Amino acid sequence: MTKKKKGLADALLKAHVQFVVERLQGDALQAWLEHELDALLVDAGKLKLEEAVTRQMIKDTARTYAVELEIAGSLPELVGDIARALYAHEIHAQTRLADLASTTHVYELTDIALGLRTLREKIINGVLSSPVYRSFASDLLYRGIVGYLTQNSMTRRIPGADSVMRIGKNMLSKASPGLEASIEDGLRKYIERSIEATSGRSAELLRSSLEDEPLRALVLDIWDRMKTQRVDQLRDDIGSRDIEELFVAGYEFWLDLRRTPFYATMIDTGIDVFFDKYGSATLRELLDELGITRELMLREAMRYATHVVPVLKRRKLLEPAIRRLLADFYASKAVAELLGELG
Repeated sequence: MTKKKKGLADALLKAHVQFVVERLQGDALQAWLEHELDALLVDAGKLKLEEAVTRQMIKDTARTYAVELEIAGSLPELVGDIARALYAHEIHAQTRLADLASTTHVYELTDIALGLRTLREKIINGVLSSPVYRSFASDLLYRGIVGYLTQNSMTRRIPGADSVMRIGKNMLSKASPGLEASIEDGLRKYIERSIEATSGRSAELLRSSLEDEPLRALVLDIWDRMKTQRVDQLRDDIGSRDIEELFVAGYEFWLDLRRTPFYATMIDTGIDVFFDKYGSATLRELLDELGITRELMLREAMRYATHVVPVLKRRKLLEPAIRRLLADFYASKAVAELLGELG
């Protein structure tokens, strides 16, 4: 390109840059955004989702950010800071539980939970058949029996009965030192076997007694007593440290979960379902389906553009950015040839 042509190309570039800068300011900005948005929406009505992107592209992107991305080490500290700030916020003193969940929602969630009968029965069976339950129930019954024998009113009415029982216990221990422990162990084992044998009947009794209506009434009664409480009253039972540890534990659980095949499979399945339903829809139809209107998009664009553009200009970053976008074109052979044709 000759010196003359280069000078003309530079002048055109400067004029073009200034034209774009002016278009991005004042009333011209909204007019330009409206024009571009309307044109984009027309184009969106011509493109189907599966033409614009493939499901595999979306899966790869989701896997990159949800599964493979290495999380910075400072993030747990940030999570803890957020947890402390949320816990200490003054909004808790101004918010009742009823402000967060309406009674209608509580009713609906209760009905859904009560409808899970099979799950409820499995939980009951699991609890009553567990060794922990048998050990707890055995110990409870054993202590109750021993307490009854040593403290019941019938024994106390007999003069000297307590002394006789103590003397008898001492003599038994001296005559056969291991007998007392053996009797105690035998009684515990007998109680445990009895509980194990009757746990099935206990589960059936518990299932039959836990009808929907009594459970519903119990949940709603608890809600009626709690709904007027302020959220900050929960601080009496849950400390700032507890909340912080809960957040951190939840974050660490998510870190482990995202490495499992289950997590990635759930994401892929969700994307497949989305594409099965909307793959043949146009981008404009998809926007309408999601409730993203022209007015909403324009409002959000103006919210940020009217702030970002003046900042870029004030920091002398706007014109260089536009120049980088256009400079290669004005230095190209095509422009040189066009200028040559103009003489």
